Amino acid sequence: MENGQSHGGDGRKARADSQDSQNSQTALEFIDSQLQLEADAREALPYAFDHCTQPLGPLRQNLYSCLTCNPPPNSPSDSYTPAGVCYSCSIACHGEHELVELFNKRNFTCDCGTTRLPATSPCTLRIDPATGIKGPVHSQPAAPDNTYNQNFRNRFCGCGELYDPHTEKGTMFQCLGLANESEGGCGEDWWHPECILGNTRDTFSKGNSKAELVSKQEPDATTFEDNNGDQEGESELEELPQGFPQEDDFETLICYKCVDAIPWIKRYAGSTGFLPPVSKTGGMTEAEQKSQLLNWADKYHEAGEKTQEELRDSRAQPDLNGYDQPSETTSAEESIQESGNHTSDAKGEAATHQGESAVPTRPLSSLKRPAEDDDGDQGSPQHKKTKLENSRHCYYETLPQPPSEAFSLFLKEDFRDHFCRCPRCYPDLCKHRQLLEEEESYEPPMSEDDGEGEGSVGTRSLLDRGEAALNNVDRVRAIEGVMVYNHLKDKVKSFLQPFAESGQAVGADDIKAYFEKLRGDEQAIKAAAMAGSSGSGDEDHRREQSVRSIAVALAALAPGVSALGSTSYNGLAKTPQMGWAYGCDIDADTLLETAEKMVDFGFRDLGYKYVILDDCWSNQQRSPNGSLVANVTKFPDGIKAVADKIHDMGLLFGMYSSAGLYTCAQYPASLGHEAQDAQTFADWGVDYLKYDNCYNQGQEGTSKLTFDRYNTMSQALNKTEHPIFYSMCNWGRDYPWNWAQTMANSWRISGDVYDSFDRPDDRCPCTTYDCPLPGFHCSIMNIIGKVAPIVDKGQPGGWNDLDALEVGNGGMSDDEYKAHFSMWALVKSPLIMGTNIPKMTAATYSILANPAVIAINQDSAGMPAYRVWNRAADLDDFDQGEISLWVGTLAGGDYVVGLLNAGNTPLQMNATLEEIFVDKRTTAGGSTKGPLPSSNGWDLYDLWANRMDDITANSVLMGNATVNGTITDTPNSTTLYNATEMAYADGVKRNNTALLGVKTSSVPPMGTIQAMVPSHGIAMYRLRKQEGASMKKRDEL
Repeated sequence: MENGQSHGGDGRKARADSQDSQNSQTALEFIDSQLQLEADAREALPYAFDHCTQPLGPLRQNLYSCLTCNPPPNSPSDSYTPAGVCYSCSIACHGEHELVELFNKRNFTCDCGTTRLPATSPCTLRIDPATGIKGPVHSQPAAPDNTYNQNFRNRFCGCGELYDPHTEKGTMFQCLGLANESEGGCGEDWWHPECILGNTRDTFSKGNSKAELVSKQEPDATTFEDNNGDQEGESELEELPQGFPQEDDFETLICYKCVDAIPWIKRYAGSTGFLPPVSKTGGMTEAEQKSQLLNWADKYHEAGEKTQEELRDSRAQPDLNGYDQPSETTSAEESIQESGNHTSDAKGEAATHQGESAVPTRPLSSLKRPAEDDDGDQGSPQHKKTKLENSRHCYYETLPQPPSEAFSLFLKEDFRDHFCRCPRCYPDLCKHRQLLEEEESYEPPMSEDDGEGEGSVGTRSLLDRGEAALNNVDRVRAIEGVMVYNHLKDKVKSFLQPFAESGQAVGADDIKAYFEKLRGDEQAIKAAAMAGSSGSGDEDHRREQSVRSIAVALAALAPGVSALGSTSYNGLAKTPQMGWAYGCDIDADTLLETAEKMVDFGFRDLGYKYVILDDCWSNQQRSPNGSLVANVTKFPDGIKAVADKIHDMGLLFGMYSSAGLYTCAQYPASLGHEAQDAQTFADWGVDYLKYDNCYNQGQEGTSKLTFDRYNTMSQALNKTEHPIFYSMCNWGRDYPWNWAQTMANSWRISGDVYDSFDRPDDRCPCTTYDCPLPGFHCSIMNIIGKVAPIVDKGQPGGWNDLDALEVGNGGMSDDEYKAHFSMWALVKSPLIMGTNIPKMTAATYSILANPAVIAINQDSAGMPAYRVWNRAADLDDFDQGEISLWVGTLAGGDYVVGLLNAGNTPLQMNATLEEIFVDKRTTAGGSTKGPLPSSNGWDLYDLWANRMDDITANSVLMGNATVNGTITDTPNSTTLYNATEMAYADGVKRNNTALLGVKTSSVPPMGTIQAMVPSHGIAMYRLRKQEGASMKKRDEL
């Protein structure tokens, strides 16, 4: 815990002195010195600090309270507006302020940039909702669910002392925090051991002798620093008061305040998994401690007798509650037995220091009175198994009544396994998730480069920062930068040439004088920057530049920088495209209304960027000069006016044509007019072209014929030097997945989809990808069967297109729509909505707006899931039925698993880790590849568990909730995500709960996933490897 945290100080003065130095140095010396400074900074601040955690919503995270921005009053009773900031903001926004570190607090959203902090200290890391750019942001609404305690005033413990890092010594322990201050609890406060026992600090430090203290070394809890920065415990023994448990004996504690606030937990004191109650009585002598342990052993012996009598009456009955009961050995007895062994190992020195053991050492059997009617071998595994399996009673009711005085509760490592989970007890238990499962704390990504350009721009090397900046630079600024570079490169080369020939070092004054001279040529530089622009404004200029030209120029500036989407022929489609398209007869008003709703409903910020105008938009004839002409009734202001308005909403605009004489609705198409039409599309600001296959003049039947026909338009689009996403729609004819990657961004793999889960239709006659007649009216399962053998053909830059999404069109059930959406996401198909967005239902919205599933589709690894096995199942009304297992590799070592039940009845589906990781078992030659993923434990995250409820969805659709990454007016903040503000890849790295889903269970090494899957439904999980070599075994799904 640190107070007065500073990220500047002498370092800033040193840098200022360096800048004032008139001494010259070589470029190599300067770079070396900068690299050393960066290494020192990285060691001091190992985590990246370029993103505020506010977009991630409530997290358990490390917090800081800024005493400079919010100085607390002298009296604890005076009113105060507390605020907590995240790690990144503590450095980037409050680095020169006085901070107090609060350590981890649960369910907290960073307050930086909100009304809880003065407007004079804005957040420089958050996105300004008014401008859409990063910082400065201030006076935003604070998260309403944040809770605060006295720690934010720099006061800790029940004693309420101000924390001073220069005088504080010893170890403090954090309460598990079952209740907030407003509820009578402590709110995860940190406690002095003596204050847990009701002592004052003066009494402990002055009145107690060493003979009354328990010593320990190397504490696991927070150890404060003395004036010299040396940790107590490393240089000398730390002393704990008499009556406070040895730290090795417990995992965590619940203070007497929280125990009193949640009184039902009191009865667990002394039971299995819990130490006996530690009373707030000023501590106990050895005799008192011994007496208390004996008393609790007797109580549990009596409770055990009562339990055995009840069990004998119920042994023939099955366990109807499905919850485990603890073992018979009580924690009180264990404590007595274990406490007598503190003279060995690490505790030997402590026991010698005391002179004798603090508790009795006689065997446990002498403390437990024998029952007259014990059932033989009470401790045998078989006896315990019978008790666990056959008990019907509530375990909680068998626990003795707790003492009446206030006490704290100390919990062992396995305490979570010993709570009663009967129907009566579980509702109280589940209100406190920290009692059910170990909490995961958010940890910022490391600042060092991860090899993918995703590290902190502010903390990596000069070269890495340059590459990251170039990869993320605004397009207009990049173009202007290239122009400036082209104008300056020859001049700078001439300036540096004499230095290179003479071996003379370039000094700071030389560079300064040279660029002062160049400032007189500023107008020429500006002219060069504008030379590439002949449009009517910055927005037109932005849209009419070629991504490829920028990539080439950036490569000239930094040869080590790879162009975005390097596997793509045009730099686009790093992930599958997302958007909306809706058939024929769409006019300007419909397009713009839909675009507005896509923004209002949060679809744009979920990644649905493209608004695509399909067939029937043009006149029946071309203009006299051969150009395509928009229908004036549908588009009275022309196509460009519509495109501009859509761009102004932060969306992209798509159009339709066909590689034939006519479109499928018999309007003019582009075969023979490719160059002219491509330029028309570019002039209109089109960002996406869907290119169909109707009336193709017989130019198909071989891969070469079809390739040449579609490649003509591809080349024409490239020549416009305007980035246009090229979506081939040739229905899978002539195997486009084998050759389209070099000239298109996606390609259809089948005939047209229709709104049915698995009904066969003669108009879609093929059931495999090798299809001479693709047809139309192809069901969801028909298309899934066709893509299964070719999923690996999709990759960043080019994707298998399974056709538009039918979700919401009314022909399928809710489970079928969930399965449809999930499968499209799993195999990395484009996610193009095909429903009426302004009129969509809550159920439709909550499927299409599930960011946990979208994150699978948009995963940066770009690896489609594949089908591991496919088996027969009960046939439905259409004589169809199968089940299948799908597995995909994700970025960062995660995996995705889909259990698809296309059978007629709900099924419990099983998938072993060996099946899931079957591809990892052998190489192509058949030899084992080393440690297998199946030998690890894996955590399971249900990707549909956070699906938005209908009430919340309706609130969004009715305009009663604000959608900006999270729904600020409702508590269900984990169901939306803002990918405009933070890319999916970054959100996953930061463990955003909206993207990970809900952790439901863990699978042990060599274990099995089990899931009850509805008929025509799917179970979908993200798998994340458990940390550590040896993992605790958790309940299987």
